[in-house]
Amino acid sequence: MISLQHQLRRQWMITLIVIMLPMLWLADFGVRQLTTHTVLSRLQHDGDSLIAAMSQNASGQWQLDESRLGSLYQRVYSGHYFRIRDGQETDLRSRSLWDKQAPTIELATGADKTWQQQGIHGDQLDEQWLSWAKGIRVQKHDFVLWVAEDIAPLNSQLNYYRLTAVALLILALSMLMLIQRRQLNLAFARLAPLQKQLRELRFGECDDLNATSGAYPQEVQPLAEEIDRLLKLLQQRVSRSRNALGNLAHEMKRPLQQLKMLAEKLDPVHQTEQSDALLRLSRLVERELKRARIVGMSSPGRQLRLADDLPPLLQILTKMYPAAHVHADYKKEAVLPQDHDDLLELLGNLLDNACKYAGGDIALTIHTYQTQDKQWGWLIRVCDLGPGIPQPLREHLLQRGARLDEHNIKGNGLGLAIVSDIVESYAGELTLSANVPQGLCIQVRLPQ
Repeated sequence: MISLQHQLRRQWMITLIVIMLPMLWLADFGVRQLTTHTVLSRLQHDGDSLIAAMSQNASGQWQLDESRLGSLYQRVYSGHYFRIRDGQETDLRSRSLWDKQAPTIELATGADKTWQQQGIHGDQLDEQWLSWAKGIRVQKHDFVLWVAEDIAPLNSQLNYYRLTAVALLILALSMLMLIQRRQLNLAFARLAPLQKQLRELRFGECDDLNATSGAYPQEVQPLAEEIDRLLKLLQQRVSRSRNALGNLAHEMKRPLQQLKMLAEKLDPVHQTEQSDALLRLSRLVERELKRARIVGMSSPGRQLRLADDLPPLLQILTKMYPAAHVHADYKKEAVLPQDHDDLLELLGNLLDNACKYAGGDIALTIHTYQTQDKQWGWLIRVCDLGPGIPQPLREHLLQRGARLDEHNIKGNGLGLAIVSDIVESYAGELTLSANVPQGLCIQVRLPQ
C-alpha cells in the first residue's frame, strides 16, 4: 500500500496541476486575444489613412499621396502590406509587396473581414499575415481595401513567452514540492514519539503508549488513548483468564486426591475405570498449572528478544536441574515476531521436559530458514540424549487430531501437548525425530 506521505503528495500535485493548467491556458488565450486586437486596431487605423490618401488626377485615375504613407509600406518585404482595387482597372498596391501577389477579395460595401493566412515564404522569409479587408466607397466609387501585417515575430515572442511560462511553472511546482515535502517530513516527525513507544511496547520496555503525557499531535492523541485503553483491557483479561485457570487447577488438586482415595475402595473393575478418568483429569490440571508457572505475568503484544528473555530461562533450568547442560545457539540480536508469552511457554516446556527426563547435554538452536516459495520463518530445535519416543508412536502423535497428553509418554506427553497447541495457533509445524546416537529431537517451524 502506498504511504500516506506519498498519497498526500500525489493528491496535492494533481490538484495543483488541475488548477494551474486552466489558469495558464486562460493567460495564453488572453495574451493572444490582446495581441490580435492591437494589431487589428493598427490595421484599421492604417486603412483609414489609406482612404484619406486616395484621390483622382486630371485624367480621372485613382492614386495615392505617397507623402501620407508610412515608410513601412515603401520598404520591400517590410511585413506591412496593402492593396486597393475595384472591379475595373484600379489596383493600388504597396511597394513592400514587390513582385508578390496580394489576395483578391470580393466584399460588399461596408462589409469587413478578418483572417490569418500564410504570407510571403522564401527569400529567407516565413511570414504569417493577419489580414483585414473592407468594402469602401470613395466619391461614389466602390473599392475593396486589404491591409495585412506579418505577425510571425509576435508569434515567436508568444512561443517564447509560453516556454518561459511553462519553465517557471515547472520550477514553481518543484519548489512547492520541496516545500511540501519538508512540511510533511516535519509533520510526520512529530509521530516519532509514538513510533518509539510502539517499539518499546513491542520489546516489553513499557506497558502502554503513555497517551496521558500529551506528547502526541492532536490528531493522533485519540488513537494513542484508544490503544492504551485496549492494551490495558487485554492485559487485564489475559491475566484474569490465566490466573483463573491456574487457581482452578490448583483448587481441583484436593478434590482429585479425595476421589482417588474413594476409588481405592471400589471393586477392581470399577477401580480401573475410575483411576483412568482421574489420571486424565490430573494431567489436565498439571498442564494448566505448568503453563501458569512458566509464563508468569502476561504481557500481550510483546515480542521475544532472545538476548534478553532466553538467558533468564536457561538460568532457572540450570538451578532446577543441575545435571542438565543446555547449549544454546542463536543470534544475540534476533527478535521473534510471535507473542512473547507463547514462545516463552513453548521453549520452557521443550527444555523442561528435556532437562527433567533426559539430562546431560541438551542442544538448543534457533535460527531462520527459507521455504521453497521464498518465505522466511523461524526454526526451533531441541535435541536430547534421553530415552526418546519409539518410531510408531512418533508417527501417531504427529497425525492430525491426536492428543499428545493422552499417551503415557515419559517426559514428553504433557510438554508436547502444550507445544502442539501453540504451534497450531501460529500455523506452524511440529516434527519429532530420533537423535543420534540416542534421544529425541523436536523441531518447530514458525512462519515469519
